Amino acid sequence: MKLFVSSTLVLLIAGAAFAQTPRLSDQIVVTASAIPETIESTPASVTVITKKQIDEQAARDIADVLREVPGLTVSRSGSAGKATSLFTRGGDSTQTLVLWNGMEINNPYFSGYDWGRFSTAGVSRVEVVRGPFSSLYGSEAMTGVINILTTPAATGMQAEVTGGGHGLRNGRLAGAYAGPALQINGAIERREDAGFNPNDDFRQTSADLLARWNPSAAFSIGLAVRHTSYALGIPFNLDALGDALTASPRRRQNGSERQIALPLQSALGRTSLELTLAESRRHDIFRDPQDPSGFTDGNTASTSRRARLVSTTPTVAGTIVAGGEVERAVVDDSSSFGVNLDNNRRSARSLFVEDRWGAPIGGTRIELSAGTRYDRFTTFGGQTSPRLAIAWIGSFGKIRAAYGEGFRAPSVGELYYPFAGNLTLHAEHSHNIEAGYDAPIGSNGLLSLTLFRSRFRDLIVFDNDSFSFQNIGRALSDGVELGAEERIGARLDLGFSYTFLRRDNDETTGERLPRRPKHSGSLSLGWHAGRTDTKVVLVRSGARLDILPVAPYSIAGNRAYTTVDANVQLRAGRVTPFVKAENLTNARYEEVLGYRSPGRRLIAGLRFGM
Repeated sequence: MKLFVSSTLVLLIAGAAFAQTPRLSDQIVVTASAIPETIESTPASVTVITKKQIDEQAARDIADVLREVPGLTVSRSGSAGKATSLFTRGGDSTQTLVLWNGMEINNPYFSGYDWGRFSTAGVSRVEVVRGPFSSLYGSEAMTGVINILTTPAATGMQAEVTGGGHGLRNGRLAGAYAGPALQINGAIERREDAGFNPNDDFRQTSADLLARWNPSAAFSIGLAVRHTSYALGIPFNLDALGDALTASPRRRQNGSERQIALPLQSALGRTSLELTLAESRRHDIFRDPQDPSGFTDGNTASTSRRARLVSTTPTVAGTIVAGGEVERAVVDDSSSFGVNLDNNRRSARSLFVEDRWGAPIGGTRIELSAGTRYDRFTTFGGQTSPRLAIAWIGSFGKIRAAYGEGFRAPSVGELYYPFAGNLTLHAEHSHNIEAGYDAPIGSNGLLSLTLFRSRFRDLIVFDNDSFSFQNIGRALSDGVELGAEERIGARLDLGFSYTFLRRDNDETTGERLPRRPKHSGSLSLGWHAGRTDTKVVLVRSGARLDILPVAPYSIAGNRAYTTVDANVQLRAGRVTPFVKAENLTNARYEEVLGYRSPGRRLIAGLRFGM
């Protein structure tokens, strides 16, 4: 890993020799302050993944492009479609908030989000902001926020068909219209994958639509809809004694996920008002007629409804963003043993305000973001979340620092699940500090370095003594994130990320937290020659602790691994044929202990642009 880091830095420094007019990126982001701002001006730690980058990698899933983002760790339990967790800056997988076009989609049952079935179809951009943002978004925005956007950038259509080893068949169609008064973007995809073991198949149909109509400069109305349905096999299960994994030929899971939102925007003088009404539904069904304990099934349905009102007003003291939100989550859950949750719910109301201020000072500029939010939950009371971030920007680059507090409210399952649930739970909370430096390199490149430290308190964990969830966990995480991207000359693109988790410890046991490697990183190389584009992506995960999937379910080590994906694309007018090799070296590894990750797969596809 040291050789990997040092050699990549040498290439980046060499690339700076090609610099013409160095500057930080002027790409617009909307997640860090809830208002449009450039990466150059934001005092936050931000990474943006564009549609162009997604297409260059021929990436089918959002989880796969997130592996290259500094500070993030992705762990998938086996092959495509299986449960996939994401950890930000050493925090838990339940402490990263996920948005789709600004709409919260985390699961209220046991918090977090399963990334196993989020397709890249229709996605125009992914914004990742690291650090606590509970001051804007409330619960679960403890370590970061990921916002998947489908806003149309230009009018056009694109179709893609893909086939590959192990029964992979994938087809998608996307279209966009970007007019002065009407913007529409939609996509539909169907995927089938036989997997790498018996009963390891995965089938998915997904569709999304985003439309916005602006009849005047002072008013707009929109509609956002996303739907995903899936069915998959689970190839392994515990035996009757619980001390070994055995084949499970009839263990199945299927379900669906749906989001719908209605955003309304109006201008009243200098103030812009935006009201968003949103609903997110999930339904997951599990069944195994050959489970060692007998016929086993499970049925979980959850619904979250939100209304969010945001006002944005430019003033002499900065742009003031203020608003409020009401939310209600309802969960039903049953199994072959009976009903576990019956219309159990969690409700909350919140108020928030943020001042986004900037001013020139000599030949430099100061950017400041200061805000706080108060959430009131019916189950445990109130939580206040402040955040302060500042950046100093000049020809030298950008120096930034931030302090923030984040929280995660107890999930519906942690509150009400039979026997284990605990209605006296209160929120997890964290105190976070970071400092960073962003420097322009080359003609349009960026080098970013961030030091961070997070202290987590009142973490909700299962207590074996009381046999229930309790606020007894404590953790400490600190480290360094390093990221860079640059075009060297006319033909070579270079991307690099590295994360060093110096400490990521459970303070009650002193052990490192599972599934978060001390060292991790990625390296991407793109080569452009005529009409041919070649992309190679290397992902490295260091050794880490994990939990044995069999009795006695103790902590165990999981070895380091390196994967290499490579693809070649030929731009032939409106048609782009491509070939791709996933896990080119056929590395044998397990992102989650006990669940072997996919081996080598060869893929061929055609992309049509219109």
